[in-house]
Formats: sequence, C-alpha cells, structure tokens
Amino acid sequence: MSDATPIDPDADSAQREPQAEPRPAPKPVAAPAARLEPFGGSLARAALLGALGGACVGLAESAKILALHDARYVQWAAKLITLQGAGLALVGALLAAICALFARALAGRPQHRAAPPSACAGLGAIAAVAAFAFGGQSLTLALPIALGATALALALRELLAWKPFFTRASTWWALLGLAAALDVFVLARELVDGALQWTAYALALGGALVAARAFFGKQAPHAALLGLLALLVLTALARPERRVPEDSGAGRTDVLLVSIDTLRADHLGCYGAESAHTPTIDALAAQGVLFEDATSQANTTGPSHTTMLTGLYPAEHGALSNGVKLSHRVKTLADALARTHSSAAFVSGFTLADELCGLAPRFDWYDDQMGAWSWLPRIVERSQLGRLLVRIARGRGVELAPPDRPAGATIDAAIEWLSSRGDEPLFTFVHLYDPHVPYAPPEEFARLHGEPREGEFDWYALSTAQRQKLVDDPEAVAHMRALYKGEISYADAQLARLIEELKRSGRWEKTLVVLTSDHGEGLGSHGYWFDHGTFLYDEELHVPLILRFPNAQHAGTRVKSQVRLLDIAPTVLDHLGLREALKMTGESLLNATAGAPDPAERASYALSDIGGSVSGFEVGGRRMSLRARGHKLIWSSAHWLDTLRVPERDEFYTLGRDPGELDDLRRENGQPAHPFEDLARQLEAWRTATSSARNEQELEPDALEQLRKLGYL
Repeated sequence: MSDATPIDPDADSAQREPQAEPRPAPKPVAAPAARLEPFGGSLARAALLGALGGACVGLAESAKILALHDARYVQWAAKLITLQGAGLALVGALLAAICALFARALAGRPQHRAAPPSACAGLGAIAAVAAFAFGGQSLTLALPIALGATALALALRELLAWKPFFTRASTWWALLGLAAALDVFVLARELVDGALQWTAYALALGGALVAARAFFGKQAPHAALLGLLALLVLTALARPERRVPEDSGAGRTDVLLVSIDTLRADHLGCYGAESAHTPTIDALAAQGVLFEDATSQANTTGPSHTTMLTGLYPAEHGALSNGVKLSHRVKTLADALARTHSSAAFVSGFTLADELCGLAPRFDWYDDQMGAWSWLPRIVERSQLGRLLVRIARGRGVELAPPDRPAGATIDAAIEWLSSRGDEPLFTFVHLYDPHVPYAPPEEFARLHGEPREGEFDWYALSTAQRQKLVDDPEAVAHMRALYKGEISYADAQLARLIEELKRSGRWEKTLVVLTSDHGEGLGSHGYWFDHGTFLYDEELHVPLILRFPNAQHAGTRVKSQVRLLDIAPTVLDHLGLREALKMTGESLLNATAGAPDPAERASYALSDIGGSVSGFEVGGRRMSLRARGHKLIWSSAHWLDTLRVPERDEFYTLGRDPGELDDLRRENGQPAHPFEDLARQLEAWRTATSSARNEQELEPDALEQLRKLGYL
C-alpha cells in the first residue's frame, strides 16, 4: 500500500506564478485651505453678478410694461428696454460693489466650499434692485435693503455651509425664471379675467416651483424657459383686440367729447353771464341742446372724467380720487365704440396722464404728452427708474414734464390726428385744462376782462395766509376772477380752431358734439380759496352740458330738469343705436333733447374723497352730497381743517330760494322734518353701500342691487 498525496492544482499554479506585492495605501489629500477672494476679484465678481441680476430685473419689468400693448410704449420698445436693462444693470453693479466691501468685512475666513463674499453681495444687490423696480421702494432705501440682504445671505451661508452655487450661471437662469414668474402673477391681476387669470396663476406657480428646484439641482434653464414662456403666453392673452371699425363710415355718426376743466356754467354767455366772452360755446349752444341744471358727481378731475366716460358713479367704477387708476374690468364709452369707431384722446392735465388714471388702453391713441422730451415722458413714468430720473432732473431745475399744457398745444395734436384719418367713424375726446389754477391766460385774453395787476405770482407757491389775504381783498378777488374768465375765453378760441378743422374735413355735420366740464371752481365763495376739491357746493358741482347733434337737430332746445355727467355715455350710445353696449347707472337724455316733457327725477350724488392739503385746507375726511327735488343735503365726516377739528355734520339747502347755498337750514332751523329726512335716509343708504368701495375700488353687486331696489340708482 503506497502513501499517495493528493495533488492541489491551485498550489501548483501558485508555485509557478510570482506573488503580487500589496499596493500601498493612497496618501490622504489635504483639503485646500480656505481663503478669501482677492480684493479686486471680489469687487469685480460682485459687480458682474449685480449687473447681470439688475439686467434680468430690467428686462422683466420692460416685458410687463410692453404687455400693455399701448402704442406709445410699443413703438419705443427698444429705448424702454435699453433704459430699464442698462439702467438697472448699472444700479445693480454699483450696489453689489458696495456690498462686497461690507461682505468682506463680515465674512472672515470662510469654510471650504462656502459661497464667497462676492456671491452674497451680488444676491443682496439683486434683492435691492427687485424691491426698487417691482416693490416701488425708493432708491434711497436700496442700499440699506442691499446691505441687509447681504448680511442675511452671509448668515445663511455660515449656518448651512452652502455650496457656491451663487457663482454658477445656472443660478442666474433660475433667478430670471423667478422674476418672470413674479411678473406673470402681477400681469395676471391687472390684465386678464376669469379662466385666463387662473391659467396665468398656474403658469406663474409652475415657473416659481421649477425655479426653486433649480437652486438645488440642474434644472435652472428649464425654470427660466418656463417662466419666460408663461410671460409670453400672458402677453398674448392680454393683447387687446385690434380696433378695426366694422363700418366703412357711410352713415355713421362721429362723436366729439370736449371737457373744459374747472369750467363753471354761470361763467358762460349761454348760461346768462353778461361779462363772458365765449362766442364759440355760445354758438354751439344755439345750434344744440343746453342743459340748464347739469351736475358733476365728483369735484376732482380723475373721478369726474371717469364717471362721464363710464356712466357710473365714482363708488361704482372705483376711481374715488385723483391718482386711482381705472380697473380694466370697468368698461368705458371708448370700449363700447371700439368695433364701430376709431378713437383718440388728447388730455391737457397731469391728473389724466395714463400713469394716474389708466384710461389709455381704452383708446386707439392716447396723447398725454405734456413734457419737453420727444419720447421719454411717454414711457419713463411706467418704471421706477424713469420716475427717479425725472425727479432728479426736476430737482436741478430742469423743466421736463409740466403738469399741464395749454389748450393750443392740445388742439394742435387733435387737429393733426383728425387730419390723418380716412373715412372711418371717429370718437375723439379732448380735454382742455386752462381754466384750472394758476390762472395764466395769454395777455390778449387776460385783458378782455380788465387790466392785469402789476406783478406775477405762483398760485401753488402761496402759503395759506397769503391765499386768505387774497380772498379777503375785494380787488384781488376781482383780479383773480378776471384771469379765470380770460382762461375760459382762451379755451373758447382754441375750441373754434377744432371746429374749423371738422368743417374743413367735411365731418362737422355728421358729428355729435358733447361739451361739458368735470367740475366748477370756488372763486372765493364760501370763504375758501380759488380752487376745488374741498367742498360740495354748487360752485363746484354745477357744470355746463351742451349737445350739438348732426345737422343741428333740436337747435335752441333748453332742458330745465336736473341731469348728471353720468348720463353722457348712455345718451351718446342711445343716439348711435348702441344702448345695450354698456351696463350703466346713468340714463339716456334723448327724450329730453327732443323737447318732450322730462318728468324724470334724477337724484344726483356727489363725492369728495381727497386727503392732504387742498388750497391750504388740510382735508382729512370725506364728503358726500345728494341733490334732489330742489334740495341739497351735504354730509361731511369728522376731519381736520388746518388746526381746527371739524366734527361730523349735515348741511341742508333749498336751492330754489337759496341758489348760493348760504342759508343752512340745519343750522338755522334745527331739524327740518321734510324733505330732509327722506334725503337723509337716501344719503345714508348710499354712504353705507359705498363705504367698502374706498378700499375695494368696486361696489359690491349686492349693495348695488339693494340701491336699485330702493330706487336710488
């Protein structure tokens, strides 16, 4: 028996193959030492990031402005984008460079892979630029905001040990996406309704969510593209219909609405003023229908003109005071005529500039050019940067955009537009500002009503004491009234030029002309200055209203019953056969114009909702009035008048025997039972229904319906 040993094949192969030496362990790599950016690099990088972010904000703001599709802005789109993009890029770069020094002082030696100070400085600068452009903050607050945002970014950097994604290009795509999403949201609230608005909200939310994800991933380009796509979609949705009249013009009536600002009816010859020099308006009245008792629904320019263009009370359309823009949801006479007429507006006072009233999108062309520049005033006040530049220039004594323009310049613009039109029907709105303070007619018109006094003065620069001195001086009062009459005469002469153009073009005999005013003027009555907007006496509310029909139909008719400015729009539409085009509170006056008995009782409410200082009076309250059945009730809230506390009170006048409203029956005779109580109940119902409109801008439908059931509307 042999002792055989089993053969191991693996062992044999091991003997034949040499044993591999073990690999040495890799040496640990030392982490790079954390260090601050070089001084120059920190400033340059921060400035670059701030400039990039500022340019993105500027482009987004430009997109928002151009989405309105106003012809005035679209035709200067390149200049607007240049102003916004380059200007805000420069602001961002300067803020970021300053913030970089601040960040370096606070940052110390950062941890490895933490964002450098320049990234935090750039982020802070972008936050400040966005607050300036989108949030309406003044540039004086931009630096504190930038420094605060930089400090916050540095604190979060230390707490979270952020990766340096602020320096990556993808981050700036994400920021652009967020800016676009924000603009979509803002635009949706302003420009579209219903399902379109909710669609825009969804697009904005989607863009914001994807942009937020991009901060922590690689989806930044997707965020930017989605946000920009949403902006483009909303821009397309918000584009108004191209206003192309369906009618070629044959047989279609033109409409000319002329408003002479601050014009009292009792200062026109056709209303009985013996010293008036108003031949054009008097001739217009002789050829048309004159309403002897027309009343305004507000004693300030913006609300009153919005009322005559909408047929609604201020509490219904929401423009309760100057500077409140009309909601796009409220339709105007221009909107109702968009399918049948080409439209244009030519305004002379700053309160009707589009930036303050929001009427421009309703017209095909809206000329509120009151400055000396050829293009910039039309777009600058749409942006914070533009408004800042104007304020700086004005502070240095540069006259860039005066608050008004003379009637001659406005009529020139209207004539130029009219002469360029074809045969299409036209709706033209012309606003003349000249009777408004300061009374400064051309010399030849000032001398029509007496020799001017020596020395000129700036009415707006007068103190309360100086104005009171003028009111207490009979010669000064006579002088101021003479200048006021001169302004009316000048406006009358310019109106004649417009009428001559209509006659020359062959449009006069097919034009419905409406001449009126937004409100009257105090002229020293009731012991207050030469101004308006404070009280609701008839010197501020009684206005002229003249309708001259095509071919002088109903010539020489005088209507004695009370009518209102909110009746203008329904009357025009009724005459054109478009009565149902707008839902309005006002009533058509066509039956009255034909000379038929007019038994309708049109109660006229009026509102004064202006704060701050008016003609030296510190007005911190609200007034409302009701004019009906030959009586007038005025309610005033508690307010401050200069340094005097004025409690809530009622005034009650009988207009037939007291047209000057000097005998307050509430003060003289206590509590008259009738008709005071009836008017008081109506006015109280109106006050209650409109109380929410001060902030909500629109009257609640339930409140409106209640007023209609009560017979107040």
